[in-house]
Amino acid sequence: PRAARPPPLSLPDKLDDPPAEFVCPISHQVMSDPVVGPAGISYEREALRQWLSVRKIDPTTQASLDMGDVYANFSLRGLIARWAAGQSGGGVIFGGGGASGGGARGGGGG
Repeated sequence: PRAARPPPLSLPDKLDDPPAEFVCPISHQVMSDPVVGPAGISYEREALRQWLSVRKIDPTTQASLDMGDVYANFSLRGLIARWAAGQSGGGVIFGGGGASGGGARGGGGG
């Protein structure tokens, strides 16, 4: 069984020069709820959900893909949280709502 997933990170509005690995290949935003597919490629959960509602293929590999095939990428989530905390002076929220960042993803919505 899958572990319960935490809510997405609440990231500051402005994050400068994120590492490419932290940016979703669909939304082009820093991921706050990364998931990883069978090919080992990570995506923002909601961006992938929207993609798969229209196309049933992995956006990168073009292989067949369903949301049931992806898992939360807790390691990447932790790395993004630590990096973002350093960018913002510690203002990353590890849960849903809360202060410091207002829930926006790096660079705005998308």
